[in-house]
Amino acid sequence: TLLHHHRLLYFPSAGNLSPTQSDKVNPVEARIVARIVGRIYSYCGKGFDPDRTVGVIVPYRNQIAMIRREIEQMGIEPLTRISIDTVERYQGSQRDVIIYSFTIQHAYQLDFLTANCMEEDGLVIDRKLNVTLTRARRQMILTGNPEILSGSDVYAGLMERIRRDGKYMKWTL
Repeated sequence: TLLHHHRLLYFPSAGNLSPTQSDKVNPVEARIVARIVGRIYSYCGKGFDPDRTVGVIVPYRNQIAMIRREIEQMGIEPLTRISIDTVERYQGSQRDVIIYSFTIQHAYQLDFLTANCMEEDGLVIDRKLNVTLTRARRQMILTGNPEILSGSDVYAGLMERIRRDGKYMKWTL
């Protein structure tokens, strides 16, 4: 399947705005992440190692709990031991597969995601995104709301490259 044969994949998420929900969670992305983790587990079989195979990075701690709940509902014990953490706390760690949930649901949240951008030799470098992308040994899987992310030149460029390379998934898990 596509999930196992490409270095970089992007799964778009739809908005899921609920007036009673925190801006720092995204239940749609939590389900996408859990399903991807479940597929990776099925694919790896006995070779699955919670400390090595897959890790999840998110910008907000609130999203960690939401993803953990989705994974726990699957009833697969080794999945409850995978690392799910923020970008800042993931520095220095690596996994074969990294899944990144952008989580954001509002345009104003782009400021938080891109707060560590800097310009170098005429290029804008997003330090948080760079840390995220360099945690994956074999594969990087991204999920986020494309309409909101396209409000950032860095993310719009990343998504355009992913589309051009045919790694923008149009189906849901």
